[in-house]
Amino acid sequence: MDKELLVILNDFVDIMRRTDWVLGAWNFGSAAHELTDKYSDADVVFLVGGKDLADAEESLKRLISGVCDEVILCWEEDFNSDSIINNGYLLEKDRRIFQFDVFLLSKDRIDDYICKIHYTDLSERDIIFDKDGSVLTLAENCPHGEFWGDDTDRLIRTYLYHFGMSAKYLLRGDYFKLNRVMRVLYDTHSSLLLTEYDRIKWGGAESKLRFIPEEKKRHLTQYYCTENFAEDRKRLACCFEWFGEDSGGFGRINWNAIKKYWSASTQNI
Repeated sequence: MDKELLVILNDFVDIMRRTDWVLGAWNFGSAAHELTDKYSDADVVFLVGGKDLADAEESLKRLISGVCDEVILCWEEDFNSDSIINNGYLLEKDRRIFQFDVFLLSKDRIDDYICKIHYTDLSERDIIFDKDGSVLTLAENCPHGEFWGDDTDRLIRTYLYHFGMSAKYLLRGDYFKLNRVMRVLYDTHSSLLLTEYDRIKWGGAESKLRFIPEEKKRHLTQYYCTENFAEDRKRLACCFEWFGEDSGGFGRINWNAIKKYWSASTQNI
């Protein structure tokens, strides 16, 4: 983590420690798994008790203003509720801009699913402070993460259906719809690879994909769309073959018929 951002974080933690409605705090994200680097942002979760989260959120900007020169903007997550607040801030300090995320969890709603995500596999070593033992109790009774799992048969059918669909968008030269199909193919192939190679029990797909084999990572980078549709076609053809290898031959589906149709219909692009 950037040294100046670490100073901002420590100053903010000290302010929150002195705030009566904050019961405790713990590291979340890369810091909890000792994977921070100089580009990492700050991810600390604060447990709130005796105060409505909406009121706590109103207090946040004032509290954060105490550790920077200016709060430039606040971005609120779509899932914010009376159970959890996750706001991302851009802060200016000494003419530099820092990304700063704040998580507030309501102790009264701590069993809500979205809250549980933020203390899954919480350990005592992750605790920054704990005023009344509430955070330690969470650590002792926390849910545990799982490896990625998906329905391989459905992934294969999803991939083949959208691969076939891509032909008409290539022929039409429809960048926007082809781009959407590319995203579906990327997500589907990613899920297939994670079902096979996932080795960590935390984080979303983007975090987990860092740990798959390097060759597989390079394959996933080929799912992008340009306005050079002939080059897009070549990449898609390669991606199709890679997916076939990774899926063990597309299961029992007559994938060869789909490939022949796609190749024949798009050969003149």
